Amino acid sequence: MEDIKYVNTTKEEFLSKKLLFKYMPLEFALGTIKEKYLWLCNPIIWKDPFEKWFIEAKYQVNNKEEDFPLKGKLFCSCMTQTRTSEAHWNNYSKGQIGISFIINREELVKVLETHTKQYDVYIGKVKYIKTNDFKKKISKIPGIGTIQPVILSNHELLIKLLLLKRIAFTYEDEIRIIVVKKNKTKENGIKLPYTIQPSDLIEGITIDPNVGENVEVMLKDLFKNQYGFSKVYKSQLYSMPNNIKIEL
Repeated sequence: MEDIKYVNTTKEEFLSKKLLFKYMPLEFALGTIKEKYLWLCNPIIWKDPFEKWFIEAKYQVNNKEEDFPLKGKLFCSCMTQTRTSEAHWNNYSKGQIGISFIINREELVKVLETHTKQYDVYIGKVKYIKTNDFKKKISKIPGIGTIQPVILSNHELLIKLLLLKRIAFTYEDEIRIIVVKKNKTKENGIKLPYTIQPSDLIEGITIDPNVGENVEVMLKDLFKNQYGFSKVYKSQLYSMPNNIKIEL
């Protein structure tokens, strides 16, 4: 079994915190729990052009133009180290009821380790750079360092490029799970199945702060009684305290 590779972080640093947070629409959350899998997306379908800047780019090597070598082989799951924010709910619920999984890092590593024979698996910490930095020579991009054309055969350096994001998104404090397939594919995503109980991997579930009382009760009943989660909360992002008093 191959080891998981850690980029911009170490295994010790990654596991020094207990939890990660994964936001998604309700329909998607129910599917991943029911079928017991992690979903990783092909980044080529991301809407933000800067998210796939280095995947779509052409590379000049020895007077030849080449594609990004891992294009069509990469799949990614984006998680955050920030427990909650309005931006997360708005961006990742996609206009539907949003759900946040509270993920146990140690259990996540164990699940990913079961797939290292089939895929190259990376856990990477995102670095945030200025928009103009994306347009620089690779060797001039902060955090990348001096790079020779051999970069196109160095997977870890290629993964580093995929861990660059615009500084406007620093609030996300993002961790990316990245897997690389052996062969190219046109799939929009892949499923990484696991055999443990979902409630072992997902320590708790947070429900969209915008849902009404009846929907909250229904979803808590579903997650607790049908799927066995003991910790199910509604986000208190928009909760108002009682008896507000303002002095003039």
